[in-house]
Amino acid sequence: MTEPNPSPNRSRLSQGTKYTLLFASWVFLSALSFFLGMNLMQKEGKALVLKDQAPKGNVDSGSLETEAPRKESLIDSTEDISSEEKSTESPDTLTSPEFVADETVSFRASAWSTDWSAMRKTVHLYNEIHPFIYTLKGGLSNNGELVSSWSSTSKKERVAELRQLNPKVKIIPTIFRWENPKEKISENIGMNGRKDIRDHHIQVIVNEVETYGYDGIDIDYEGMSCDKKEKFEEFFALLSKEIHKRGKLISVAVHPKTPSEKVKELNCKGLSKPITLDFRENWRGPTTHDYAFLAKHADRVKIMAYELHPRKYHNPGPGPQAPNVWLKEIIAYAKKRVPTQKLYMAIPTYGYDWALNCKSSAKAVYYSDVLRIKSGSHKNRQPTDINRILQEENKVANWRNLSKFSDIHKGRAYEDPTLWYTSGGCDRVAFYMNKKAFEEKMTLLRKYDLGGFSFWQLVTDNDPDINVFLSQLVQGKLPPVEKAKEEEIEAKLPLNESEKVILTSKETKKKIKNL
Repeated sequence: MTEPNPSPNRSRLSQGTKYTLLFASWVFLSALSFFLGMNLMQKEGKALVLKDQAPKGNVDSGSLETEAPRKESLIDSTEDISSEEKSTESPDTLTSPEFVADETVSFRASAWSTDWSAMRKTVHLYNEIHPFIYTLKGGLSNNGELVSSWSSTSKKERVAELRQLNPKVKIIPTIFRWENPKEKISENIGMNGRKDIRDHHIQVIVNEVETYGYDGIDIDYEGMSCDKKEKFEEFFALLSKEIHKRGKLISVAVHPKTPSEKVKELNCKGLSKPITLDFRENWRGPTTHDYAFLAKHADRVKIMAYELHPRKYHNPGPGPQAPNVWLKEIIAYAKKRVPTQKLYMAIPTYGYDWALNCKSSAKAVYYSDVLRIKSGSHKNRQPTDINRILQEENKVANWRNLSKFSDIHKGRAYEDPTLWYTSGGCDRVAFYMNKKAFEEKMTLLRKYDLGGFSFWQLVTDNDPDINVFLSQLVQGKLPPVEKAKEEEIEAKLPLNESEKVILTSKETKKKIKNL
């Protein structure tokens, strides 16, 4: 006896039921995934972008319109981004370091950072940490208030955790603002007759320092127009007085300057007296940072010694960000105006990767980028003698983004390493920082008997070998270096003709004026 055929209607019903159940399951799982994802985002908050960030501060006038994204992208001043950044590691996964930086050393280590994970892991290597978390509230006008990228809870918990990991560390957060067409430093320093907003701004800063138990505050107001010089100085002197009343420290970040053989005066509208231009960097930022005045009121003067070669190919094309040959000139200018124990040189942890013979944007280079490039075909050079490379390579005729600036590098061999390689049919060169270059820069700074150095910036993606050298430095285990003689400090390095053009061109001045 054969089995009867199933009913067609029954068969269709079973199939439809199966699809209905599958669809319902899909909807349920999708909803569950969405809920879990949203919940995770709310818990973790908004993380600040670290990768491929341009540096804080500008050195060369030609870099004013080329460094996007600049530090503005690290802190959004248009809204309160106070959501907490949760680390993927629990506090239990971090063990107490075997040592912490010796606070009695004459050469101190410090760093700016937006990377909480990096701060936690390496705080024992620093005498001072500058959490890069504050900016000014408001754009073209100010009301005295601050915006923080850490919530109130985070600030309390993280200060406590840093002190637990390094009881000797000085925690000195940074307040940053870069002047641009959408953001100004104005009423907060008393411009437009608003001393009331300036005084409120000072009180807000003092309250933050006291509320969260900071060891001080770091003021990083950059790119100001020359008419703000005197108001900025009045503000800084008043703030310094209030900070010192409470037994705290005040630090200031300033633009780099190099000595000029010709001294000029700049008559700036709104100022009671002309600005003395005894330095070569003739754009708005350096005019408002008077080293001698600020040093009278600050405990730390941190010169942002980087961006000698900004991202764009013009003014002045590929090159290192802080070569020793340039650092010597900055030191020569600063040592006459800032007491040694207060003077810090800020060193970059990044470099730039330029295309040599095609149109392609330059990009920041960190340790992971170096490993990626090294994994392929490349030439690694250190020290980097660009003139010699141009003589030896057979491709130089096509390297138009470098060869036209060859005079800038004449007679110089940089301690900074380079990677020369090809990607996407384009020849490229990447300047970067490694332990050897860092060690040579630190030796130079110690030779000139400076108070210390700062990193821009401390991130997880820095070369780990640098920490090996840094651990010896902060424990005072490095052999002493011979101090520079007075005639070495006084010496001025010659300025190449091509660099004179960079610093004085009418086109550059016009661009700066328009900003």
